[in-house]
Amino acid sequence: MQKTASGKKLYSATDIVNFLECEHLTALDIQNLEEKLLKAPVDEQAKLIQDKGLAHEAAYLKKLQATNISFIDISKAGASNEEKAQATLKAMKNGIQIIFQATFLDDQFLGYADFLRRIETPSLLGSYSYEVLDTKLSLSVKAKFVIQLAFYSDLLKKIQGVLPQNMYVVLGNGDEEALKCSDFAEFYERQKQRFLEKVNLNHKDGSYPEPCDQCDLCHWRDICKKRWEEDDHLSQVANILKVHIHRLEESGIKTLEQLAKLDPEKRIPKVATPIIKNLHHQARLQYEARIDSTKQKTGIFELIKSEPTDLPDANPKGLERLPAPDSGDLFFDMEGNPLEAGGLEYLFGLYFIDNGKAIFKPFWAHSRSEEKVAFEEFMDFVISRLNQYPQAHIYHYAPYEVTALKKLMGLHGTREAAVDDLLRKHKMIDLYRVVKEGIRVSEPKYSIKNIERFYLEKRSGEVTNAGASIVFYEKWKQTNDPKLLQDIEDYNKEDVRSTYELRNWLLKLRPLGMPWVTYPEPELTEKQKDNASRKDIAEKKLEDFRRNLLKDLAGDDKTWTEEDRHRVLTFQLLDFHRRTAKPEWWGVFDRQAMSTEERLDNPECIAGMSEQIGNPIRDAQSMRFTFRYPDQDFKLKTGDNVILADSLKSINGLVVDEENQTVSFKITDASLIQAGHTDIAASRTINTDVLVNGLFRYAEEVIRQTKKYTAIDALLMRLPPSIKGYIEGRPLTNDRATVNEVSAVVASMNSSYLFIQGPPGAGKTYTGSRVILDLLKAGKRVGVTSNSHKAIVNLLHAIEKEAVASNFKFRGIKKSSKDSEFDQVRGELIKDVYDTRSFLASNAQLISGTAWAMADPHLDQTLDYLFVDEAGQVSLGHLIPAATSTKNIVLLGDQMQLSQPTQGVHPGESGLSVLDFLLKDQATIAPDRGIFLGTTWRMHPKVCKFISDAVYDSRLQPEPRNEKRQLVLSKDADSSLIPAGIKFIPVFHQGCTQHSHQEVQKIKSIYLNLLNQSYTDESGTVHAITAENILIVSPYNMQVNKLKLSMPEGARIGTVDKFQGQEAEVVIISMATSSGDDLPRDIEFLFSKNRLNVAVSRAKCLAILVANPSLMHTKCKTANQMSLVNTLCWLAKVSL
Repeated sequence: MQKTASGKKLYSATDIVNFLECEHLTALDIQNLEEKLLKAPVDEQAKLIQDKGLAHEAAYLKKLQATNISFIDISKAGASNEEKAQATLKAMKNGIQIIFQATFLDDQFLGYADFLRRIETPSLLGSYSYEVLDTKLSLSVKAKFVIQLAFYSDLLKKIQGVLPQNMYVVLGNGDEEALKCSDFAEFYERQKQRFLEKVNLNHKDGSYPEPCDQCDLCHWRDICKKRWEEDDHLSQVANILKVHIHRLEESGIKTLEQLAKLDPEKRIPKVATPIIKNLHHQARLQYEARIDSTKQKTGIFELIKSEPTDLPDANPKGLERLPAPDSGDLFFDMEGNPLEAGGLEYLFGLYFIDNGKAIFKPFWAHSRSEEKVAFEEFMDFVISRLNQYPQAHIYHYAPYEVTALKKLMGLHGTREAAVDDLLRKHKMIDLYRVVKEGIRVSEPKYSIKNIERFYLEKRSGEVTNAGASIVFYEKWKQTNDPKLLQDIEDYNKEDVRSTYELRNWLLKLRPLGMPWVTYPEPELTEKQKDNASRKDIAEKKLEDFRRNLLKDLAGDDKTWTEEDRHRVLTFQLLDFHRRTAKPEWWGVFDRQAMSTEERLDNPECIAGMSEQIGNPIRDAQSMRFTFRYPDQDFKLKTGDNVILADSLKSINGLVVDEENQTVSFKITDASLIQAGHTDIAASRTINTDVLVNGLFRYAEEVIRQTKKYTAIDALLMRLPPSIKGYIEGRPLTNDRATVNEVSAVVASMNSSYLFIQGPPGAGKTYTGSRVILDLLKAGKRVGVTSNSHKAIVNLLHAIEKEAVASNFKFRGIKKSSKDSEFDQVRGELIKDVYDTRSFLASNAQLISGTAWAMADPHLDQTLDYLFVDEAGQVSLGHLIPAATSTKNIVLLGDQMQLSQPTQGVHPGESGLSVLDFLLKDQATIAPDRGIFLGTTWRMHPKVCKFISDAVYDSRLQPEPRNEKRQLVLSKDADSSLIPAGIKFIPVFHQGCTQHSHQEVQKIKSIYLNLLNQSYTDESGTVHAITAENILIVSPYNMQVNKLKLSMPEGARIGTVDKFQGQEAEVVIISMATSSGDDLPRDIEFLFSKNRLNVAVSRAKCLAILVANPSLMHTKCKTANQMSLVNTLCWLAKVSL
């Protein structure tokens, strides 16, 4: 931000970035133009990052200058902004290939783009145009980078007349990350207009310095801190959340003192009473320390009394979490460097007492390979000591250490059994949870540095915090000065010693008679014990395959051939299922440790069920219980594997009735259901041995280079599909291909794979069923698989329907379960088979089942074709073992609709779904790489255009007759209704997370009005609108339940997942959440482009989105998050 000699203010990309982070920062920047304000000293870590960023830019510049392309450096073109802007324009008109430090000057905006690169796309400049590149030290694209690139691309568009298709970030490892401009343009435009409205006001606009992530690095941080102290602002209360500050302020509580003097029983709307009590007592303690000089020097602390409970399985809290001290106890802290590629854990520090002597044991790592060695040595030492001292524990402060160990075991594929053992046996003790739940202190934060004042002398080392350790470590890398490493080691030693002293202090605070925490050894079946003993064997087996698959592999992946990458991916997939299972196991124990209140906010639980409906009913050897559950958002559904959250005892036969808000399940030991409350939670994954064996079977053939599984090889190497009679590089069909044309391509497959992408309403199931029927008629043996039995059954029903209609007989089977009618096809031509042996021995022409059935070695290469339905939800780790059964793979699906997120941390691309892997972030399959079904038979052109442009690269077109699908509106029609298209209806509300009364009332009004309207179908026939013609969709179960209570009987209401594959003339979508600050889950859930695509595309005539406009200003941390919010902004613009 700067002011010209004439008094004109000029704003940069950084100014918009700062505005989106903190509006008060912008206000102070503007004020600083008029009256100079005192800036805080430059943070040493921020300066380090800036210096490394400039070095990265210089290195990239040097690389470009070494090529033979034309180049100009605008920074040397003149002294003034005007001269540089003119020099940039001249260079563009001259067609210079690379323009460094391109300068844009337009009205109120001034921009310096790192690089402009010429591309051969026509523009006002001629047969070429430019795109923007920015160098960034980061290894991933952050939201602020996108805003900067969008800023430059927007200014570039004004010169060349066209918006570039892409903009690029050159990351710290040298990779270029392409970003599609249209994926961010609408979000950027809205934020730019908000920014201009702000800065064109007088700078004294009444904004307030809300604490945010920017504060510690902000040059105005001292001014804001002083303001908070002067105002006695609530943000000074330790552990208070922004949402609680807003709710308290709405109730007239605006200062720490007011909160300290508040009646703790006072009811604050939309804040739970226990939360208010905790905040009051925290403020009271800080206030007492402030007004008493003696207490201010010494600090105050007090014990938090545990709430009494009659529940037998109540989890320990606070000081109750402490186990009995043991002479073998370890105290642990890690140092990590986020500036390294992928992050590097460079120091593992342990502190312990042996024979009365304190010992500090560091494990150093300065590279990825050394990190693996350090991690293994650390884990080996820890396990050895725990074997020596079986009752010992490992103490740490905050969850970083546990998270890092989980990451390292997955990243390096080693010591997984050991880490599992630590977690399963509750050997890791987080003292932060003990402190936060067990004591209250008069400090403004609960970091270990703040708590130290109560038990430790003041530190005196050179390194004072984690940020400083990163700075010292980076300096060491430049200088190799051993003193710098010693300073870091001393700091780490002080941290682990502090952890030791903290534990001892907490032991002194424990009330007499409080029992030590003990966790019963988890009950393991003989099979589970066998699995545990096999973990080490599995790791050794992996090492054998690592040697055979990755031998002679160059260390620099940029030099790898496609065959090298194929072998690496094959190896990474071998451990996919173990990596996936880890977080499921850890989640089981994490949820066990939660309180009921915490489980109510966890989507993997249904908690707080205290109202039992009727008496339990005997069902064979079990008793079936039914409970009503309170309002909450959850993922669990009928048929899922679940357990009792407190005891971890298995239950089965889960039935979730969302209509009546009840849960029913069976349990063999009825005594486990205690009075008071019942919480259930997701259980661990099912046995995946058959899938793992299938992956190893494939890997063995890769090592032998037999080319036995040609189709899998081609898929994993992303080779073009091999189609007999088709020329490589040319389209396989056009986007309007008939079923016969698609069938001809499939019939010509030559031991290869093919993706048939079916957008909403494009007839994927219709096409797939007819292609399969053609293959059966040609005598081919065909398999059908998917992640869900529901998808398989749906496709099988379509196949059988067409076979009966054409009077074609064949024999088909499906591997089903007797226990679930949802798994069963119950067909005339396709029979359910429940016995595995019968399934494998069958000579049926069509066989079907999930990957567990298709991966059996008895089916190896016995199929001519395997059709994978809903392939966007199938991971590579599931597809590969299933595909060992076939010579050709046909993928049916659409990765732009609902997906199946993969659990765990996976190296490279091994954790992707098969479609995400193949398309690499592209929305549609290239014409020479697959078939895109480009005609929707459902949506009106106005609905289709948004879906096509925003989601499908403008390739999806409506069937011409769809234009007749319109509402026929009467004179008394609601003013928000239109005949066809997309309508955004703003509804303002505050503090809503998972449900909004205001949106319910608005939707009810629209719904009742719609029932008095009519519509025309694709033939032009007029029909009255009934409940069948309207879908009401919300992402949250809580909003769905509120809507059901409000709407007339018969209304079709549910989540997006429930209505995938269905359609209606009108779709009404309720977002429910008030703003980005109120999100109950991550941005990726509410703003999911896939979910919005599915929701809007259910509409034949009209899609109505009811939402708070504040959602379009949600703060984003990543490029992906911004692209998701951009879709909502785009939809709102289309509605205008």
